[in-house]
Amino acid sequence: MLLYDPDGAIYNIDGTRMDLAKEYRDNLRGPFSLELQRVLDKMRTTPLKGRLVLLVVEPFKIFRLARLSGQRGVSPSTVQDVRYYSIAEAEWDIFKRRWLELTGISISISDPN
Repeated sequence: MLLYDPDGAIYNIDGTRMDLAKEYRDNLRGPFSLELQRVLDKMRTTPLKGRLVLLVVEPFKIFRLARLSGQRGVSPSTVQDVRYYSIAEAEWDIFKRRWLELTGISISISDPN
């Protein structure tokens, strides 16, 4: 089995590229530019252990933020006091959190209205 090496990745996200964050914020469903698609692919292929995910509390209405354990049969742990009331709100927040985790830089553009 190949082990994931975050320092050995071919593609690294440039955390200063707020234009890519804005592109995602303004169009959560795509289509995306090639550069943004690379960012999303990187975010979606991180190791399962610790990966942020959404849990559906009430379909189409209430969602919770959770982290995967990375172990089969072990439930995700919910992130305390984080609830979303729309899928768009949830996906934008997870994008910002993953961006920070992968780049060390917070997204500096405002949230959508």
